[in-house]
Amino acid sequence: MIGFVRANLRWLSAGFLLTMFSGFGQTYFISLSNNVLIERFDLTHGSLGLIYALATAASAIVLLEFGRIVDRVSTRMASLIVIAGLVGAIVLMAYAANLWMLFAALMTLRLFGQGMTGQVAMTATGRWFDAQRGRAVSIVALGYPTSEALLPPIAVFLFAVMPYETVWLLGALATVVIAAPALFFILAREREASGTTAPENDVEVAPKVSWRRGDVLKTPSFYLLLMGILCPAFMVTCLFFHQLHLIEIKGWPMGVFAAGFSLFAALKIAGSLGSGALVDRFSARALLPFYLLPMAVALILPFLFQGSWVILAIMVLIGATGGFGSTISGALWPELYGLTHLGEIRALTFAAMVASTAISPFLTGYLIDIGISFPLQLAVMGGYALLASALMGFIQPRLAAIARDEAVPQQKV
Repeated sequence: MIGFVRANLRWLSAGFLLTMFSGFGQTYFISLSNNVLIERFDLTHGSLGLIYALATAASAIVLLEFGRIVDRVSTRMASLIVIAGLVGAIVLMAYAANLWMLFAALMTLRLFGQGMTGQVAMTATGRWFDAQRGRAVSIVALGYPTSEALLPPIAVFLFAVMPYETVWLLGALATVVIAAPALFFILAREREASGTTAPENDVEVAPKVSWRRGDVLKTPSFYLLLMGILCPAFMVTCLFFHQLHLIEIKGWPMGVFAAGFSLFAALKIAGSLGSGALVDRFSARALLPFYLLPMAVALILPFLFQGSWVILAIMVLIGATGGFGSTISGALWPELYGLTHLGEIRALTFAAMVASTAISPFLTGYLIDIGISFPLQLAVMGGYALLASALMGFIQPRLAAIARDEAVPQQKV
């Protein structure tokens, strides 16, 4: 692993930076401003969830087409466009003076932060690496837990000592000073997908049939696959979006919950690194029936228990699922559908993921407003995750046939 990282540090670090700076557009960071937004704009949990849902849904629609940019320009150009958009979104969030500006800020944060940073990072990594794609994706995905470990505790401290606007502007400054110049220089040279840059790390393999987005949408197995793949995005988003509400009704210490993100990040790192080798050995699709199980248990715990120890258990279990999920989602799509049109395939799946995170805060916020307890909602989600795991096992033969090019689109491209 060390030799692999050393030989490919340039490209792995670029992907890592992109996933790390996605944090400013992720729910766990944005939701730390919920109480300020509710007070400033006179909102309820449900109405804020509706605005967040509409903004996220709008970003998913834009992502469907905008995400194809990674098929049309260099990785460096795509990265710099995304970073510029993210900086603009962060500044807009700081100065949002009415609901329309808040909507625009949330939409662009979700588009450039949650969506496009991962879209560029994972698409490029999926193309650059073949035989060791699992390891490469697992390293690039470490940017997610790194951000999750650093941003929440730092933000909680900063929000306590300085104005809301200043905290967001500091985020924009960090993105401009660190991410933009680093990506500009790191990606001056593109890695050859054939492995000529680091031949000792990748072996030549027979080219796989590449699917177009229209072909993928015609296969029932894709929709069944999404029923499992989208579980973490939907469920963890609602957990983090309503974290302040859950802390309040449970009487948990805010500091413990914020510190729990570091534990969450540690388990996510361990899960990501461990799953990389497993993906390379067994394939991403073979791990699908198992990776949701820890999260399913985590979501049931708040319904059954009251103690603050539940915070740590939740963070450990969803961290494990998150670590495996980041690697699996990065390696699965090229494994199944090939490399030529990977950008448009990933744009489709990213848009579906973003759309699921749009529905989640609104639906759960509405249910909270009408009196359905949030712990009960989490427990129902945990039960669904168990059923989704069984479904992922059921469709394994079909996924294996797709990966072996035994079930290919009628029009090969």
